[in-house]
Amino acid sequence: MGIFGNIGNAKYSDGGVYVLPGVYRCEILKCVYMKTRKGQDAFIVELKVLESTNKDRLPGSTMSWMVTLDKEPALGNIKQFLSEACETNMDAITEQVVEACIAENGPQPQPLAGRMVRCSATEITTKANRPFTKVKWIRDSAGAAAAAAA
Repeated sequence: MGIFGNIGNAKYSDGGVYVLPGVYRCEILKCVYMKTRKGQDAFIVELKVLESTNKDRLPGSTMSWMVTLDKEPALGNIKQFLSEACETNMDAITEQVVEACIAENGPQPQPLAGRMVRCSATEITTKANRPFTKVKWIRDSAGAAAAAAA
């Protein structure tokens, strides 16, 4: 087998451009479920930046928010995102809603594709003494001031 012998099994990676500290207004491109390289279940939101206070995430760029499901707050963080993105009460977010949001619908876009959402991201230190970017999602209708205040 030559150097490119395993190209048939190769997968392209879009990831790696994560949310950095700042306040943003974004368009949701898609929501996906995948397994990470370490085999962890992950919920990922692909975003197009429309407004930003971070010079490394300028309008027009894309970024990803990833939640690995191996941590206790994972489902709550996903629920909070979907509640704000759907502009609904958190009680309305069910397993079926999450499944619909990550479904590949062929030529039909995902239900959240094209929706706008705001977020405020802050770097914190975890209990394990590691830096972590905590993202709080805010519905777009709340406006820029609400996002900045979060």
